Amino acid sequence: MFILDHFKEALEFCDLHDLGFVGDVFTWRNKQYREEDYIQERLDRAVANGAWREWYPLVLVRNGDPYHSDHRPMIITTEGAHQSDQVNGGVRPFNFVASWVKEEACVGVVSEAWELGGARGEGSIAERFRSVVGSLHSWSVNMLGDHEKRMKKLKKELEKCRRSPIDDASVHIEAVLIYRLDKVEEQKDIFWRQHAHADWLEKGDRNTSFFHKWCSERKRRNRIGRLKKEDGGWVEEELEKQDFIADHFMQVFKARPVGDTQRLLQAVSPKVTAEMNNDLVRDFSHEEVKCALAAIGDMKAPGPGGMPALFYKQYWDIVGEQVCQEALEVLSGGAMTLD
Repeated sequence: MFILDHFKEALEFCDLHDLGFVGDVFTWRNKQYREEDYIQERLDRAVANGAWREWYPLVLVRNGDPYHSDHRPMIITTEGAHQSDQVNGGVRPFNFVASWVKEEACVGVVSEAWELGGARGEGSIAERFRSVVGSLHSWSVNMLGDHEKRMKKLKKELEKCRRSPIDDASVHIEAVLIYRLDKVEEQKDIFWRQHAHADWLEKGDRNTSFFHKWCSERKRRNRIGRLKKEDGGWVEEELEKQDFIADHFMQVFKARPVGDTQRLLQAVSPKVTAEMNNDLVRDFSHEEVKCALAAIGDMKAPGPGGMPALFYKQYWDIVGEQVCQEALEVLSGGAMTLD
C-alpha cells in the first residue's frame, strides 16, 4: 500500500489522468488452467496530462489481443474518431467551411458549379450540390491550402517587402500583404469558431487559441466510446455503433396505433376559429421558406451534404429559387429526396 500511495501521489503531481479504454476490462491474467487458481486484473492503464489531451482530443485506448503473453497490449490511437471517416470507404464527409465566404472567389466557384450542373441536366438540388461540393473541395485544396501555410508564406513575403527599399510600389505591396494576412487570420479564427460551436462570443472577437482548445475538448466529450445494449453487452465498433443508434431512433419514432382518436377529439372544445384555420391551411409562400431559413443559426443543422444554413443565406441569389421550389413541393405533399 505504501508503494501504491506514492504512485498515486506521482500521478497527481504530474496531473496525469486515466484515458479510459475499449475492449476487455482485464489487462492481465495469470494463465492458470484451473478455476480456483485463475486470476485476472486490470493492471495496465494509459494516462496523460491535460496538455497532451488537448493535442490529441480523439485519443482511443484499446486493450488488444495478448496472443501468448499474460498482458494485453494497450494500443493507443491518437486519431480515434477518424475511424468513423473510414466507414464510407475511407472518404471524409464534406463540410462547408464558414471562412470560405470571406474569399471573393468562392461565390464564383459556387455560381459556376451550380450553372454547370443545370447545363448537364441535373434538375434536383441534391444533384447540383454534388457539383458544387466537388468544385469547392478542389478549389479549397488547390487554391486555398492550409491556413498556417498561407500565413507563413504571406509573413515571409511581408518581411521581404519591409526589407526592400521604400518607394510607392513597395508601400502599396506592403499594404496589400497586410490586408491579405489579416483576412487569412480572420478565416482561421472563423474556422476554429465553427468547429468549436462556441457562439456566445461576438463575431468581432479573435481568440483562435481559445477556440482551438474548446474545439479539442468538445470533440473529446462528444466522442462515443461504446454503447450498452439491453442484454448488458457492449457495442464498440464504429459500424456497429452506427447501426445500433439508427435502429434505436427508428424504434423511438416508429408510428404506433393510437386507438379511437375521433372519440377523444369529440370531448375537446374547439379553440381554432375559422379565420385562424384559413391562415393555417393556406399555401406556403417563397417568403415563408426564406424566413424559416433566416431563423436558423448560420452553422446549425448542416444536412447530409455538409451544407449549413450559412451557405444558403450567403448564396441565396444563386440557389434560392430552386430551394424554395423544392421546399414548397415537399410541403404540398410531394416526395422528399433522401440524397
